[in-house]
Amino acid sequence: MKSVVQQLVIVVLALILAGCAGVPRRADLPAGPTPHTIYLVQYGWHTALLLDGASALAHSKKLAADFHDTRYLLVGWGDGEYFVSEHAPWSKAVKALVASDYPALQVGERSTNPPLGAQARDIVALAITEHGYQQLVEYIDRSIAADAGGKPIYLGTPGEHPDRFYRATGNYSVFNNCNSWMSDALRTAGLPVSSFNLTARGVFEQAERISALQQQAGAN
Repeated sequence: MKSVVQQLVIVVLALILAGCAGVPRRADLPAGPTPHTIYLVQYGWHTALLLDGASALAHSKKLAADFHDTRYLLVGWGDGEYFVSEHAPWSKAVKALVASDYPALQVGERSTNPPLGAQARDIVALAITEHGYQQLVEYIDRSIAADAGGKPIYLGTPGEHPDRFYRATGNYSVFNNCNSWMSDALRTAGLPVSSFNLTARGVFEQAERISALQQQAGAN
C-alpha cells in the first residue's frame, strides 16, 4: 500500500511539473507542405487518434490486412486487461497503473468526424507532412506485437466489441500511459509536443496550441 501511495504522490508532482511544459512555437511547426490532417480526440482521461481511413490503409500493410473501405480509423493504446473489457471494474484500472501485465492497441472503424462518443470540442485537427504521416503509421505498426511467426496477436473476442484489439509492444504504467504513447506518436509525426505528458488534458491543450499556430500560419 505504501508503494502505491508513493507512486500517486509522484504522479501529482509530475502533473504539476507538466503544467510548466514548453509552449509550442511557430518556428517548431513541421517544415514544408502538410498534405495530411490527423485528429486528436479526447475521451475524458483517454486520448486517441482519428485518421483518414484510405490514407492510413495505404500506408500500413498491417492495418490494411484487417480493415477495408473505412472512412476513418480510430487508434488508441492502453492497458491490455482494462482497455479490452467492455465494462471493466475500477480494480482493473488501479491494477493497470501499478502492475499492468501487457498493453493493447485499439483500432476501430468510424464513419463520422467527430467520432461516436466525442463532440466538436473534444477533437482538434493537426496538419503533418508526408514524411511525418509515414513515420506516424510506422510508429502505430511497431506498436502491434507479433507472435513467433510474425503475425499480430489479437486480444478479446470480435463479437464482444466492434473494434479490433491487438496486443501491443511496450509497457503500460502510471508513467507510461495512453497519453504518453500519444505524445510520442505526435512527436514522431513531427509535431512539437512535449515528451512528458501523463494527462489527456495536457496532450490536448498542446495540440490545440499547435493547431492554432498552424491556422495562423496558413492565414498569412
